Amino acid sequence: MKFFFFETKNEGDKNIKKKLFIISFLFLLILSFRIINVFYRYNEFDYLYSIYKHNIFNEEKFDSYDVSFNKAKEFINNNIKGILITEKVKLSNNPKVSIVIPCYNCKKFILRAIRSIQNQNFSNYEIIISNDGSNKDTLSFIEQLQKEENRIKIVNNKINMGLLYSRCIGTLTAKGEYILPMDSDDMLLDEDVLYILTNIISKSNFDIIIYNSISTDLKPNVYTTKFAPTLFDKNHKPNLVLFQPNLGYYHIAPSKNLENCYFNDELIHGKFFKTKVYKTAVNKLGKERYSRYMILAEDDIVNNVIFNIAKSAKFIAKYGYLFINNEESYSKRQKDKVQLVRNYLYILDPMIDFTLDIPRNKKVLVNFIIFLFKQQYLKDLLNTEYDNKLFISCLDRIIKCKYISDKFKNEIRTRGKNLNFIKYNF
Repeated sequence: MKFFFFETKNEGDKNIKKKLFIISFLFLLILSFRIINVFYRYNEFDYLYSIYKHNIFNEEKFDSYDVSFNKAKEFINNNIKGILITEKVKLSNNPKVSIVIPCYNCKKFILRAIRSIQNQNFSNYEIIISNDGSNKDTLSFIEQLQKEENRIKIVNNKINMGLLYSRCIGTLTAKGEYILPMDSDDMLLDEDVLYILTNIISKSNFDIIIYNSISTDLKPNVYTTKFAPTLFDKNHKPNLVLFQPNLGYYHIAPSKNLENCYFNDELIHGKFFKTKVYKTAVNKLGKERYSRYMILAEDDIVNNVIFNIAKSAKFIAKYGYLFINNEESYSKRQKDKVQLVRNYLYILDPMIDFTLDIPRNKKVLVNFIIFLFKQQYLKDLLNTEYDNKLFISCLDRIIKCKYISDKFKNEIRTRGKNLNFIKYNF
């Protein structure tokens, strides 16, 4: 009987060489897999997400925040005063840009929004005011604006349907090649915005251009400003030009570290879309969903669908949108706490269907349902048959999703069981 260490010299040498060869082969195989794995992980941008790797700050140079805002002050003041600087221009049969503005009792501030569009150095646009069942004063005011400006189109809701419906209905009537969503109490920051956005998207053929916003509190002759961090990491380092068709609506910083980024830039403002892409998203969302009454965060629904069907997007450092913190906005004046919770349920429902099947994406849904568990008025919401049925449906789809780990599912079950008013077999 021969043992490994007690064989004859020649036969032993052969066996040792054979064993060493096998061990070496297995070692190299494991090492190769390891190298491929490391290469894959460090090349996620190229391999998995197909991100455009152009540095935006080397492509287009734009003014810094301070310079942008200082230059814009006179432009802003003129719009607030309702001064029309540019000459009237006839409406083109084929407008290049459609600006869609939902309006609900917005007489007090919509003029400044309209003036900031009219005072652009770009004239080939239409303004779609989606009137959401406003009072007679507001309706009469925007109809007067329409008489003075033939590029204004009014779409009327018979009753108040909420922001999501109004924005979607206005978008579906758009004739322009591109869409710029805008709120009735905000403004474009300077006269170059439409020209720059149209020029860049036309040249580069991106589906979406994302640009910077400035957030401000407007007071008599005073501007208290702060930078709205759009697509910046926690160290405020700007992103590269990007899009992640296999990742969806989640933005990545240049460090490639998914944990160090702001995810879900949910605001609709500061974005410029191809109309075809936007309309496709609205139609995919479906009327049953966008007709649900929404009073806040409706941007999240539309953006989530758009960013999962678009093929490319580009971020530029242009400061072009002035987001005004308006204490009189409808969402700020909302007293119905149950409706506020209902909004989050209505956001979650389409997110489940349109969030791509990647574990890190699905984790967002877990956080969302847990967030709903924590809401004080959830029990009141679930007393409504329709909302209860929708909530159970969302919960069930998340629990059964194969892209969500057992760890997270168990966390949902544990938290859900503590809420005895939730009628679900956890």
